[in-house]
Order: sequence, then structure tokens, then C-alpha cells
Amino acid sequence: MRHTRIVFLGERIIQGDEIGPDEFHDPETFRRCAAQWGGPENVLILRNAVVGEGVMQEKLEYLLINRAEIIALGVGGMSVSGFEGLSP
Repeated sequence: MRHTRIVFLGERIIQGDEIGPDEFHDPETFRRCAAQWGGPENVLILRNAVVGEGVMQEKLEYLLINRAEIIALGVGGMSVSGFEGLSP
């Protein structure tokens, strides 16, 4: 089951589709990350990840993240609101 995830990693915002290890195309890379990061439950895999906002975006086909480094984790999409009161 896929979920759109929004991750705050340091000062970066990352958004992508969370997938399971069985959907990841490179099982050896996943195993190495899991061994280094203390187990498979500590590896978050994002497909079609977008790092950053606006003009300063990087797009990655896959991104593996150590869950211990995540500051916050969200489900869904991002939207901006609050500009209603800024009319001249």
C-alpha cells in the first residue's frame, strides 16, 4: 500500500510515495542500509521523491531515509493557506 509522505529532514522538506522493500528495485542496497541503520524498520523508502520547495527542487526516482534522522513525518499533500488577509 502506497502513501504520500512528507518528511522534515533537518531543514529540508521531502515529499514522495512511501513504498515497501518488496517494491524497491535494488534489494542489496536496501539490505545494506538496513544493516547500517539498525534494521529494516529504520529504512523509509520514497519513490518519486521531491526534495526542497519551489525553484529549489531536486527530484529523485528513489530515496532511502534513516527514520532516526526524521524530525516529523506527515501523510497526504502539502498546501499553502493564509494569504487571504494579505490583500493590498
